Amino acid sequence: MSAVLRGADGTRLSVDHGLCSGTGHCQEAAPGAFRLADRRAWPAEGLDLAATDHAGLRRAADACPWYAITFTPGGNG
Repeated sequence: MSAVLRGADGTRLSVDHGLCSGTGHCQEAAPGAFRLADRRAWPAEGLDLAATDHAGLRRAADACPWYAITFTPGGNG
């Protein structure tokens, strides 16, 4: 199971809950973009991908020790 968020410009953020262990590294790399619940990371409630720091989302994906986060920038990259 995955949590997937898509932006209007094609931006995509997903967390694979089969891999995620809830370490919180994503929260440290991209404050405000993730929340932890049920020992898993989730995109934060109401997260607007267009207004979110894409560099932070890239850092969050890179920081995940289980490679559970995928960030794909859209047209505005």
